[in-house]
Amino acid sequence: MDSVPNTPPGQLRRMATVWEQVLKKGGIGPEDSFFTLGGQSVMAGTLVRAAGERFGVRIPIRTLFEHSRLGEFTDHVVGLALPAALPAETPAAPTSDTVLPDVPLEMTAFQRRIWLAEQIDPSVRNHVPLAWSVAGRLDPDRLREALGRLVAEHEILRTRFVDEDGGWSVRLGEPWLPPLELLDLGEAPDDTPDDISDDTTDNTPDAAADTPAGVTEWLEAALRLPFDLEAGQLLRAALGEFADGRQVLLLCVHHMVIDGESVPVLLAELDRYCATPERPRPVVQYREFAAHQREQRDGASWRTDLAYWESALDGASADTPLPAPDRPEPNGAFRLALPAGLLDSLRAVQSEHGVSWFMVAATALAVSLHRSTGLDDVTFGSPTANRNHPRFAELFGPSLNTAVLRSRVTADSIVLDVLLRMRGEALGALEHQAVEFDDVLNHVKPARRFGYTPFVNVTLNMNLLDDHAAVLDGARLAPLLIDELRSGYAKFGLTVTMVQLDGRLIGLVSHRGDQLGAEDARDLADRLTGLLTRFPETLNEPVLPRH
Repeated sequence: MDSVPNTPPGQLRRMATVWEQVLKKGGIGPEDSFFTLGGQSVMAGTLVRAAGERFGVRIPIRTLFEHSRLGEFTDHVVGLALPAALPAETPAAPTSDTVLPDVPLEMTAFQRRIWLAEQIDPSVRNHVPLAWSVAGRLDPDRLREALGRLVAEHEILRTRFVDEDGGWSVRLGEPWLPPLELLDLGEAPDDTPDDISDDTTDNTPDAAADTPAGVTEWLEAALRLPFDLEAGQLLRAALGEFADGRQVLLLCVHHMVIDGESVPVLLAELDRYCATPERPRPVVQYREFAAHQREQRDGASWRTDLAYWESALDGASADTPLPAPDRPEPNGAFRLALPAGLLDSLRAVQSEHGVSWFMVAATALAVSLHRSTGLDDVTFGSPTANRNHPRFAELFGPSLNTAVLRSRVTADSIVLDVLLRMRGEALGALEHQAVEFDDVLNHVKPARRFGYTPFVNVTLNMNLLDDHAAVLDGARLAPLLIDELRSGYAKFGLTVTMVQLDGRLIGLVSHRGDQLGAEDARDLADRLTGLLTRFPETLNEPVLPRH
């Protein structure tokens, strides 16, 4: 590898190794940019934490966005004054202590929020459907045994949420063996691709994923059936097989015990159990993560983060109003008509302005909301993962938090102004994400409306399904994207999900029919699609109409 001025080749190689591990790419050179390599905001925290450990310094996340090329980033990190830097934290070894089933534990803030939502409205389903096509063969007996090992070694999958005297506590249950339902799916549709994944070329809003009916039926049934939180058995599994021998793996897991960041861990652990069925190893348990969160509360850093959010939300309306229909309509879900090659068309903008793809999507959503509502001040939410600490990099269990992004414009603001603001908002959110969203709400005390979540009733979700492809017991798993499941379980007025699958970008919109009518949802989606499609050409356009 060529070196750059002021950077010893050995140091550059050390840093390149960190980048290659985090970005899962080889041969990264000094002129390669974090953004052109496909770097996302969610990866940034992992990368700076890993680089900080490797070089013995604490690196602010903004450093990566201000010095986005490998060479200049390495220059900056190597040049940091070591005496002024905080020592890097050493990952703690997983604890080997055991907890008796009758010893009460505690919920995390995320779990309490999910539990409360279900208590307020028993019809709410916080289920997470997962589906993969299988290239190769999965043996049902080996898979069933691996699922049992997963439950036995990861306490979160045998955690009971028990109602005691009007309050809830967490207890550990005994290991249990998840039943594996075997599905006879008959003949696969003639136009189903070999990997049964969604590879439709018609990426219009009306194009649905070509998913075999039996797969959708099993997942819909699993989503309708409530889980018994007190039983602590919050996972359902099925292995479907077509007449030609192809298979699909289906899971339905309660959100109290899983999130998107846990899915790669789940697949890796199942593969490990298949490969080494008799070799258990210590793992970090979810109760350790819950204890870590509790320990952070009320510390100096926690109070600093809380003060940041108090300032960031000062004067903001708790609600970004959406045009509600005169009468409630059914919930809806559809796709954005995004062109092929969209990610590639945005690389130059990302590199020039030091922004991630998430920041571009946030800008397009913010501008669409400004134009649709006519408001000069809007907020929306985005999930973040509180697992940058190396100890919890392979945590199985939900670590989600919610960040609020705020966009304020004037009559003279252009789209570029919003992009730069979203850059700052996203970086601020990443730097101050340790405070739970519930704590922020309890502190700022916004006005509340039943059925609306303050500040985040519009939500932008980035879902990198590419990271969830995996090998399980010698078979390749490719994630399935099933649109039909989204409309019935819309939790916010408007949710925009950007999915990166096999190098393609897919945009999904879901909305609650009582808060946003279908026609208005389409109009807003058309604005968003138009902005994303020609984003580089829109940067100098006014955000609001000029009279």
